[in-house]
Amino acid sequence: MRQAEESGMRRGRLTLFMGAAPGSGKTQAMLRAAIREAESGISVRCSVSGAEAHYPDTLALLQEASLPAAPEIGGDLDTERLLESNPRLVIVDRLEARNSVRSVRAKRYMDVETLLHNGIDVYAALNIGHVESLNALAGRIMGRELRETVPDAFVEQADVLRIADAPPDEILRRSGSRTVDEGALSALREMLFRFAAERMDSRLDEYLNNRRGDSSGGGSVGPWPVAEKVMVAVGSGPSTEELLRIGRRTAAALKTGWIAVHVRTPEKALNAGARKQNDAERHLRLAQELGAETFMLDGRRAEEELLRFAERQNIRQIIVGETLRSRFGARLRETLAEKLIRGSRGIHIRVVPSEAGTAIVRSERKERTEAPYQAGFQRGFVYASITLLTAALTLILHRYAAVLEIVNVALIYLFPVLLSAVYGGLGPSLYAAVLGMLTFDFFFIEPQLSFTVADLRYLISFAVYLCVAGLTATLAGRLKQRAREAHQREAHTASLYAFSRQIGNVADVSSLLNGVTRQLTQTIGAETSVYMPDESGALRRVHASAQTAEEGERAREEEVVVRMVYEDGEEAGRGSKTLRELPGLYMPLRTEDRIYGVLAVRLPKREDGSDGRLSREQRRLLQALCDLAAAAIARFKLAEEAKLAHLTAESERLRTAILDSVSHELRTPLATIIGSATGLIENDELFSPTDRMELLETIRGGAMRMNRLVQNLLGMVRLESGMLTLRREWCDVQDLVGVSIAQIRDLLGRRKLNISIPDDLPMLRGDEVLLEQMIGNILGNAIKYGPEDSEIGIAAEADEGRLTLKISDEGPGLTPGEEGRIFEKFYRSGAAQHVSGTGLGLAICKGVVDLHGGDIAAESRRDGRTGTIVTVSLPLPEESSAQAERRQASLEENDEERGERDDE
Repeated sequence: MRQAEESGMRRGRLTLFMGAAPGSGKTQAMLRAAIREAESGISVRCSVSGAEAHYPDTLALLQEASLPAAPEIGGDLDTERLLESNPRLVIVDRLEARNSVRSVRAKRYMDVETLLHNGIDVYAALNIGHVESLNALAGRIMGRELRETVPDAFVEQADVLRIADAPPDEILRRSGSRTVDEGALSALREMLFRFAAERMDSRLDEYLNNRRGDSSGGGSVGPWPVAEKVMVAVGSGPSTEELLRIGRRTAAALKTGWIAVHVRTPEKALNAGARKQNDAERHLRLAQELGAETFMLDGRRAEEELLRFAERQNIRQIIVGETLRSRFGARLRETLAEKLIRGSRGIHIRVVPSEAGTAIVRSERKERTEAPYQAGFQRGFVYASITLLTAALTLILHRYAAVLEIVNVALIYLFPVLLSAVYGGLGPSLYAAVLGMLTFDFFFIEPQLSFTVADLRYLISFAVYLCVAGLTATLAGRLKQRAREAHQREAHTASLYAFSRQIGNVADVSSLLNGVTRQLTQTIGAETSVYMPDESGALRRVHASAQTAEEGERAREEEVVVRMVYEDGEEAGRGSKTLRELPGLYMPLRTEDRIYGVLAVRLPKREDGSDGRLSREQRRLLQALCDLAAAAIARFKLAEEAKLAHLTAESERLRTAILDSVSHELRTPLATIIGSATGLIENDELFSPTDRMELLETIRGGAMRMNRLVQNLLGMVRLESGMLTLRREWCDVQDLVGVSIAQIRDLLGRRKLNISIPDDLPMLRGDEVLLEQMIGNILGNAIKYGPEDSEIGIAAEADEGRLTLKISDEGPGLTPGEEGRIFEKFYRSGAAQHVSGTGLGLAICKGVVDLHGGDIAAESRRDGRTGTIVTVSLPLPEESSAQAERRQASLEENDEERGERDDE
């Protein structure tokens, strides 16, 4: 098939005519546009069928247009013939239609995709209810199921979208009230217009992004408030939940979508406790439950990231909460809402005051002093360690104070501050700074052993020291936080990379599932199980990270949850929308069109004994692994289905070929046998003994021909099924050739045999019966193709551990390119049309030779005569002394038998 990419051809343009319901006029609009193209000289092919094609005005338009029909096969578009005719434009209606089983592609839109890839423009018609994402909603509106759909990804590829609409009474008149009622039609029309508006909105976003990347363009670069879009700034405070509900109500009133965004800044990452991080993630999950798109951004300043994201998404309105503060506090520091308003540049900022009041501020201030890094340290132990370290450092410095300068002593006191910032956080580091300053003042500043200061300039030094210590602690903690985040992202990325590489090398589903459970156990430390349906449809646990015996009640509960997740296709368990009280999380392994199983994740307990919960990063990793696993399982399933389909098609082809070949081969000898036997039975007295013998020979010849045919068929069946096993024994080549010649001697006629086999030829170790059948089939071919009075040559020799057998004839020979094909099943040479046969003989020969580890080849003669030489090469075994003695005894026994036969 031609491909636009390979030939340098442009991709065809897709113009999509969309309507709300049957009778909206999309087919007529498409035909009118095609007629205009045809009048301009463009070659057009038309494929219009279905209900709308039978409307009177549509039929009249078809007759008026007289557009050439596109080739079809049984009502399906014949894409291959259409590509050969190479039109410029093809008209296709009912884009969602399913093709028949005889078609190469399952859906009509796949045929259209092929035409577009080959540079052919397409006009296509589609109702809004057949778009994949809107199909279920349209079905509920219409009160019936719309079975066929077109993927959204394909619809989004349309270069031009044209809306076909008509007055509602006209659509109802054309389609009939049985198809859709007036209320449903109004809902479908609104759905169609909203779909078109969203497409224009996405095109506008793309245009604005391109303009922002092109600094040479003049004019405003947006956002342009052509459509309402709402964005909610998500924080970790308790008022965020109400803020999200306000955003949901605002979006519902505007009949638009909405977005929830949380920005992680280095300051928040440093000062926020683990509880606040979990609160932010919980708020994002709530936003998802309320129907929002959620995003988590990383940036230096929250207001800059929010405004930049709003410009990229063409957001018109941002909803942000503001905590009530005192006037003095409001003057000291600018709030996020104030920063957004100052940099909004045309974006509406809606500020929602928090009802929690100043209590929230105090709570947040208290949380800022909590250390986010307490791994291995309890809070009291951290402060005790700082105190002991400062005391030990003071003893050492006091002993060497005479040697050290006072400035150096002050700098050394920064050492506990840095350590506490790295391992304890901001609170412990500030404690270390204050403790170090007081100790320095008490032991090293005159007057010593007193907190009073003789020189007031030291107060300035103490203030600078505290500022430097606080700044150093903040920077050290921030660096630690960024290193931790980078390490976590690197671990997740490495996990995904390792798993993606692993699934490319696994050979079966079991190995894939083992990799999934092992990867999850390593990354999130959770026990995982995978459930998949068996042949009867029952869900079974096919793999688990820990083979632990389940408690009866718990196992039954898990089976119920797994069945629900499998049937609904939605996740359940802790952190999801459904059954949040469960200790585990259950996620479907699904692709766009199918669910293959369920992944059960049993979350590890926290240190305080409470049930664990996955962070947002872990949820993303888990979802990514589920998507990769589902895609890999789909690949295995599709490979199995393709293999089964190939085997089915091959079996059907073999069955047809066998019937075609065998029917003739059986009919001819049967007719001969029946005719001869009937003559003997009905007119026996009219035949002389000589005539009667000839008829009996004819009957025997027909029966032997049928016997050979049946043997070949049985041999091929045994080879194809893999049930054929070799019975290896010592075989003499002269005996093998002699028995084979005896089996086909009646067919030789006047043909001569030229046999050249040395007496000292080594013996073979193989299946005597199969080797005789192989030689007999080759000789049978030589007899069938060689003329009367021709010569058939049989030669054998041994060289370098292999025995070579050559059988030549004086037939028509082989045409170039047939040397390998003559060993295929049912293949017959072009020169063999006048010769009867099934095309199985040489195929069986190749199968027998392959079983013995040998090679078989055919070529035309090169000695000036016409004909074919078939060469068989078989390996000779290495003989032990005992084997040589047995072979010698077998040769002597065969010589005695031949002598007895000669005496007789």
